Amino acid sequence: MSGIPEQPVAGDLPDGPDYRALAKEAVATTEGQPGDVAVLLNAAMMALYAGDIVQSKRFAREAVAADAGSFSALRTLSGILDAAGERAEAISIGNAAIGLAPSNAEVRLHVGAMLAAERRWREAAEHLSVHVVSPAATPVGWRLLSSVLHQAGNTGRATEAAREAVMADSDNIEYRLNLVSLLNARRLHAQAFTEVCAAVAQAPANGTAWRALSGVHAALGQFNEALRAAERAVELAADDPECRAHLAYVARLCVLPVASAESAAAAASWSVARRPAARPRTMRRTASLFEDIVTRWRVIYAIMLRDIRTRFGHTKLGYFWAIMEPITHLMTLGMVFYAVNQAPPPVGDNLFLFYITGLVPFLMFSHVSHDVMSAAEANNAMLQLPIVKRTDIMVAHALRQFATELCVGFIIFSIAGLLGQRGMPADPLTAFAAVTLLWVLALGVGAFNLVVVELFPSYETLYASVIRLLYVASGIYFSPIAMPDWIRDALAWNPILQGIEFFRSGFFPQYAPHWLDVNYLLLWVVASIGIGFALERSLRARMVVYS
Repeated sequence: MSGIPEQPVAGDLPDGPDYRALAKEAVATTEGQPGDVAVLLNAAMMALYAGDIVQSKRFAREAVAADAGSFSALRTLSGILDAAGERAEAISIGNAAIGLAPSNAEVRLHVGAMLAAERRWREAAEHLSVHVVSPAATPVGWRLLSSVLHQAGNTGRATEAAREAVMADSDNIEYRLNLVSLLNARRLHAQAFTEVCAAVAQAPANGTAWRALSGVHAALGQFNEALRAAERAVELAADDPECRAHLAYVARLCVLPVASAESAAAAASWSVARRPAARPRTMRRTASLFEDIVTRWRVIYAIMLRDIRTRFGHTKLGYFWAIMEPITHLMTLGMVFYAVNQAPPPVGDNLFLFYITGLVPFLMFSHVSHDVMSAAEANNAMLQLPIVKRTDIMVAHALRQFATELCVGFIIFSIAGLLGQRGMPADPLTAFAAVTLLWVLALGVGAFNLVVVELFPSYETLYASVIRLLYVASGIYFSPIAMPDWIRDALAWNPILQGIEFFRSGFFPQYAPHWLDVNYLLLWVVASIGIGFALERSLRARMVVYS
């Protein structure tokens, strides 16, 4: 929603323009007219289309420098910064553009979308509200306003905005299904049924629409129809884990009557009946602990697959890039500090290996805690399925990141081994135990953070600052052995430092720091898991499930 046209994809426009050639031409033109805003903006856009984001930003900034009062220059720079992932500055520049043209509907939509992506719901709603009442209002604006209002807890107004989006673009199935979801959330099941029937009639081959129809039937207590619709959804979208999970949930709401030998015809076309309301609870077959564990694992596994496909399925490298990215990060940081500091290592005989043994476990904690904290936001749609719990999503994100970090560590230390350094821990069990404890600690801290962020969105910024502080105070680039006693005693209260030192004690032979307290680390692990998951369970009713 940056407002910048998408970059051309190879194969989409076989007879289209050669953007690299056009960008080269535009750059040449700027040399003859260095202060012309229109020329600079044209060069910025051509560079963007050609895939050169650095060049694009440079020309857009030059255009703003040439005329700080140019709405076009500010709007273009904001869009390019957003496309480059520099959203904070993009929002600031976008607000400056709004100051020049407060009634411009398009820039309001652009800034509102960026604020929504940053979870600044109230500010986003203010801009989008101006957009939708303007003559140039768009269905996309109504749809985005609906989500923003729902995120802010105003489901009533969110439903009205969703209805406006459907009226503005009645052919868009996603808009109608969003309306169905909001109506269901408000328990307006009859209205939801009308809308979802229209969606199914409009797109009879859409598995998501059939799944929504099944959900409405189930909410109305029509379990026969709910099961048939869920089965139809799986037929149309066999690869969709959400459809399969929903079918499993609906099937658990139903019972199959036992057919007699005399009713073969009925057995061939079995029906589904609702569980008798008066049936004693003790007569119902309750799922065993093993079945519950298997069900939860299937749900978690489906979420992990969906998350991997969503994040990395659109690139050719796919999940390989998720592993290579932290490897390049680790190698770069390790080499930089190795080049800057040529002093002998506090532990071991290689300074680079000392740095890596601190970075690998720290990034395990940092990445997992951040992923768990943002788990529900990234999988809001899955929370619409009754079988999916927020804790399933949290554990799925933590397991995916744990597997990623283990692969990264294995590759990094294997490279060190090939280069003649120590590539294998002296005590593998101790090293693995340290990493596992840090992972569980990160899961608990992430669960706590998830709840707090839902209640206080600005906490996410505070936690980012805490992580930066821990990066310095966790013994990654130094060892407490070289610190004065009073500093070492203070740093020893940091559980991340305890985890890193525990890892190093398993990696380097004969390294047994006297300040290492595994029981203290275990206390943090148990407390974080207990507090984090208890908070999620106790405040679950206040944590809205978003569409």
